[in-house]
Amino acid sequence: MPDQSNPWTTLSTKHFYDSPYIDVEEDQVQHRSGRVHAYTALRFRVFGITVLPIDQDGCTYLIGQHRYVSGVYTWELVRGAGPLNTDPLETARKELLEETGLVAERWLEVFRLMASPGITDERAPCFLAWNMTQHRAQPDPEETLSRRRIHFADAVAGCLSGEIVDGPSAATILAVYALVLRGEAPPEVAELLSPQLASMG
Repeated sequence: MPDQSNPWTTLSTKHFYDSPYIDVEEDQVQHRSGRVHAYTALRFRVFGITVLPIDQDGCTYLIGQHRYVSGVYTWELVRGAGPLNTDPLETARKELLEETGLVAERWLEVFRLMASPGITDERAPCFLAWNMTQHRAQPDPEETLSRRRIHFADAVAGCLSGEIVDGPSAATILAVYALVLRGEAPPEVAELLSPQLASMG
């Protein structure tokens, strides 16, 4: 078995920037080998959620928006953020309603991703939602969003073609795809998705 103990000792920490979302720090650390060097760390005060909704026709919803930092227009699953001291599922319910108007009766947390563990401690809970009813969307007035309703198989194809490049979105779609293929998805979801996935070949 590999040695999984922490090989680093923190010698000092400098705080460079605080915001409601992240803190930026630089730690001087010493490896057990004796080497000393600096680690820049982004410490998150929020978690970013992802929701993959599946409706009664086996379709999901992609949200299109221009992302300021990356400077590109992306198609993603429902995304949002919540403070660390709150329930990720409640944040997921809120974001699903805001961005699509959907309310889901059934939920499954697929996993909690580590977005970029070499530089940040961000965790990203990712959910599958189904048994949904349609209500009125309640988008944030500061967000300019587009919506696309597509078959789940097309979302899988979008991940494989590079159309969907948002990490948590692609990971969640492909994880649910794998669950269906392995017979491990919730039965109601598998019944909706298996026919269209079988047609992918």
